Amino acid sequence: MSYYREQYELNREMARERLETCEVLGEIINEQQDLILSLKQENRRLKRENFNLRKTKRRRT
Repeated sequence: MSYYREQYELNREMARERLETCEVLGEIINEQQDLILSLKQENRRLKRENFNLRKTKRRRT
């Protein structure tokens, strides 16, 4: 194989590996975003529950 052909093959392989890495990172980011959204919803629910409990406590006293 010629030097240029080897360089071409090497560059092609590296580009393929970068693409695979980007795909894996994209999947990880999506999973993390899903987790963030679910935690955000739970936090919102707990804040609302806490607010409601404080309001009912005030009414009782």
